[in-house]
Amino acid sequence: MEDLSGSFEDHLIPRCFASVLALIAGIAVLCPVHAWAEAPDEVAGESCGLACGGAPLHAGAAFLGAWYVLVHYEDAASSGAERERWEDRAWVFEREGDRLRWTEYPIVVFEDETGRFESDGAHRASRTRNHWQPDEAQLAKIKDGFAVNERGVASVTLRILEESWVSGPKQAAPSASMILYDESWRIDPAAEGPVFMREDALRSERAEDLTGVTIYTTRAIADGGRLLRGDFERDGAQRGTFTMTRAAGVHGHGD
Repeated sequence: MEDLSGSFEDHLIPRCFASVLALIAGIAVLCPVHAWAEAPDEVAGESCGLACGGAPLHAGAAFLGAWYVLVHYEDAASSGAERERWEDRAWVFEREGDRLRWTEYPIVVFEDETGRFESDGAHRASRTRNHWQPDEAQLAKIKDGFAVNERGVASVTLRILEESWVSGPKQAAPSASMILYDESWRIDPAAEGPVFMREDALRSERAEDLTGVTIYTTRAIADGGRLLRGDFERDGAQRGTFTMTRAAGVHGHGD
């Protein structure tokens, strides 16, 4: 039987201390260090969020801000299936109350375009036919903040649904004869880091839906949470890898 002799403080203080230790241990189990533990300084003290499988209102804090996204891939559905291809874009995540705004700029502009485009003299410059990587000077510019062209920009607001951030529900077509285009954006938690997904759909009550899905699956987080690497897939045909590099911000070309 437990010895209850001694003062009230003799028993209360050790028990409180033990309870605190148990609580800390429980947090360590539920929120492992391997994922967003390398999050940037501005989110120190925040919840582990998506990387730990939970999504409190501030879980998007780990990736708030601007990112440069570079994709290397091959396209099995094209005539040159083995050809190396690349594309890049900017993502910006901003908090709006208890929601998260995800903005994508599909056109990135560099002052120094070395290695990015090529021209045969007869046609407009096209992307180089290899897996282009920024050199040290270009990478430094990215991290300091880079320019974007606002043509084609898209932006959605995400809300928390269970453990994920998701865009609003799909719209209903006003009539059976109309074709409706909509997009579904979401960010899901995973053990290795967040999974970013976009689904595009053309829907009509008189025809089968046409959908396309693009998925960025994080496999590793480095550089104190400022670099994400993972797998890229679009519509099951385009497959490759992606890197996300944190930037100080984005600005309009010429600003």
